[in-house]
Amino acid sequence: MFQLLQVTRTFGAALVALGLTASAANAAERYQIEGTFDGCEFGKYYALLGGGILECQEYNYFYEFMPEVIASGLQVITIGKQRINGRLHKGSVIKTKVSDSFEGCEFDKTYRFDNGLIFKCMTYSYSYSYRPDVKIIVVEGTKPTVYINNQKYDGMLFRGR
Repeated sequence: MFQLLQVTRTFGAALVALGLTASAANAAERYQIEGTFDGCEFGKYYALLGGGILECQEYNYFYEFMPEVIASGLQVITIGKQRINGRLHKGSVIKTKVSDSFEGCEFDKTYRFDNGLIFKCMTYSYSYSYRPDVKIIVVEGTKPTVYINNQKYDGMLFRGR
């Protein structure tokens, strides 16, 4: 019990040192980003372990593997040791792969994913990879966001036949 109380006091003191009020520091919750984190890109979504999505609301580039996220309610306070402006959302991540080669996007080009979904591009961007990883971020109340090889692509998802 003493160790838990000491850790809680230390955690709270660290947040107060970052400029938070004592009551905000005590209300903070901890999360963890899934996998490698290369810093915040404004508007980009990141999966949290155990569910949920973090959205960065600023640009701040730094590298950390599975950094801890500290938030008060839905407002992000820190990621790792960096004070960050971000927001938490209810949502989930669907992981799959492109079923064949990926040659970037051009308007109306389609790609079949291993999970049966079809992605129709609505933008232009060239890159090449064979069977790249796909993350489909589904944030409650918004249309799904598709990342192929960690690059965001605009388009539409359809169920395959």
